[in-house]
Amino acid sequence: MKRNLQIVAAGLAISFAAAGPLAAAHLTGLTLFGVTMVRNELVSINPATGAATIVGSFGDTVFATGLGVSGGRLFAFDQVNDRIREINKISGKLVSSIDIGVGDLTGEGALAFRADGVGFLASPLDANNEPVNDFYMFTITPGGTAGASVRLGSTGDVAIDAMAFNSQGTLYAIGQADGTLYTIDTTTGAATAVGPVAPLLDANGVTVPKNSPIAGMTFGTPNPDMGNVEEIYAAIDDRLYIVNPATGAARLSPGAPAGQNIALNFGPFISSVSGLAFSPGSGTLGNMGGRLAVGTDERVGISGFIIRGTPAKRVVLRGIGPSMTNVPGRLADPVLELFNAQGQLIVRNDDFSASPERAEIQALGLAPNPKESAILRTLAEGTYTVILSGANRTTGIGLVEVYDVDVGSNSRLVNLSTRGFVDHGNSALIGGIAVSGSASQRVVVRALGPDLANRGLPAASVLADPNLEVFDSNGTSIKTNDTFASDPDAAEISTRGLAPANPREAATIVNFAPGIYTVVVRGATSTSSGVALVETYNLTTPAPTQ
Repeated sequence: MKRNLQIVAAGLAISFAAAGPLAAAHLTGLTLFGVTMVRNELVSINPATGAATIVGSFGDTVFATGLGVSGGRLFAFDQVNDRIREINKISGKLVSSIDIGVGDLTGEGALAFRADGVGFLASPLDANNEPVNDFYMFTITPGGTAGASVRLGSTGDVAIDAMAFNSQGTLYAIGQADGTLYTIDTTTGAATAVGPVAPLLDANGVTVPKNSPIAGMTFGTPNPDMGNVEEIYAAIDDRLYIVNPATGAARLSPGAPAGQNIALNFGPFISSVSGLAFSPGSGTLGNMGGRLAVGTDERVGISGFIIRGTPAKRVVLRGIGPSMTNVPGRLADPVLELFNAQGQLIVRNDDFSASPERAEIQALGLAPNPKESAILRTLAEGTYTVILSGANRTTGIGLVEVYDVDVGSNSRLVNLSTRGFVDHGNSALIGGIAVSGSASQRVVVRALGPDLANRGLPAASVLADPNLEVFDSNGTSIKTNDTFASDPDAAEISTRGLAPANPREAATIVNFAPGIYTVVVRGATSTSSGVALVETYNLTTPAPTQ
């Protein structure tokens, strides 16, 4: 079911990657990552269809050739600066830059890590642009801040485009000049041909490209549908090939057009994929917004959020009204106040134009209307409350937003909530959720009403029977609940201590893929009204390294 909703997602102005389903059960829990050499982006790729989406950019100073995984962390080789760069799985930003002691390698190289964390690097050209096809081994300190390397030899006449280890410790590579699959001796660099990567054709009926410096490869887990072979996933000239490591023979991806012997491409906006790696993805609740009818006294808008972990997290808070031009009865002059867990006021903002953080908020792309409110603060681990009201006790439809502008750090938002008045028609309570990164997040969504009477509100003022409905970014309904006990995940919600106190309240669990979603809270009947609370609790354990 679809509805034409004025959804708070319009206010969540940061872009998020959306990852599709994986190709087969044997890849469950893994994300196929790629790096682009020209646009310097981390992407996630659907192995079934080849479709790639952008996770984030790691900057203009990096020329990534090759992608590898060590200890669950993503690393790329920066050929321009001769550095190993760690990349954040959630934001795509650089985590660290590591000097491993290789100097002035000028060819598009390849990177791979053995299971013991030892890295290997191949580069066709030396500092003098001579085709020496150097082969290096390197190590990185446990803290990921320094490294050391040694030249083991050369891959001979074979210029290497991409490398990857299988689970048995055999190093495979794809040759640049001939599009052939090789094994590499990890003590000398000597290359032994396995066979040509064939016979797939591109869209023009051309076989696997040769003389292309742009390629990446990685091994999937054993595929039971292919005799438990650990297949190679290879990117060659921005097309996805699945390769048998015993022969070099390539097969079609499951999502390829029927009857066509054509390798899949990564989509119109993804270019120069120069590295691939399977790794567990990582995600987080990046932002949350709540659109509500803002009144006075107990009917002001209230949002709460919890930060877990270190370091302290930078957040932008916004109170929106005038810019919602398609919403009748919008709040003319929103005011925001931020409180700590002890109820102490941290900061107040009426007009963004008077904010001392105005320049930085503008630089983040989050500047609202001058009469709207915005706050930028760095907050330590803890619980916080945001109150949205109208200047001079004015009322109207408003939007309160919480933006995590440090997405990908080791601290994260784990609980987001909005309390507001639910009325008829356009005055539903609407929560917006943005999931960022490369992995789905399992989230409890609750809509409370009667229990608010136990938290200090008059019993007559609360929404007696709230229900909730969850929509994706297309406006399609993906989950509903009226009474908690009727939900298929009621047992898990209870086990986690998140069962609503009143049986008329609503709760459900949703597995949110990266993207933007909306939760709408209404009364059980068209005439219901009262104060309600919409909440989200992230159940997903964060990846130990990102």
